[in-house]
Amino acid sequence: MAGTKFGHGRRPWDEGSNEVDPSRQGTPEPSAKAEPADEALACKSLAGDVAAFETLARRFQGRLFTFALRMIGDVQEAEDLTQETLLRAFESLDRFDQGLPFAPWVFGIAAHVCRDWLRRQGRRRESPSEAVEQAHTAATPREEAGANEERERVLRAVRRLPRKYREVIVLHYLEEMGYDEVAASLGIRPEAARRRALRARQMLRGYLGGGESA
Repeated sequence: MAGTKFGHGRRPWDEGSNEVDPSRQGTPEPSAKAEPADEALACKSLAGDVAAFETLARRFQGRLFTFALRMIGDVQEAEDLTQETLLRAFESLDRFDQGLPFAPWVFGIAAHVCRDWLRRQGRRRESPSEAVEQAHTAATPREEAGANEERERVLRAVRRLPRKYREVIVLHYLEEMGYDEVAASLGIRPEAARRRALRARQMLRGYLGGGESA
């Protein structure tokens, strides 16, 4: 399955792509209809609705790429690991607990995929500054000029953290997950997630405080 690219050629859930698009059928849906929740889409996907999983994939692809990039520091590899994460999620939907949030579950898969990659590399890789910049929303030149140096300094410090602390920082502070969700993603207790976050903050203060160059 490695190397499968969602968005390049046929995806596993494209089997249903020849079905009629509901939005083109007789009765139009209300324009103000809310987007379906992640969990509802996951349940539909589990029931065989391939279009529902394609919606989930589009919804999470950017966030999963950003997570992978911040974990491993390589743009091309992060793209590949994002696709691997989505493929694993698609293949293991039967193990998704429908009573729990979808985001921690899929980020848990992403964390495992990144860990596997880091183990294969045998060392933590440092990314060039421009690689991390690609994970951010474009800003005006004026905003970039004012924020770029400090942002890159912080991101370099985050990339220096040992993997288990980096995971918590990225999920809690950058993905804005609560500690319960972080714990669910990483397979640890919420108290352990809080302890790791505390230790990570202490390490970041050390990196950024001038004692060591980040």
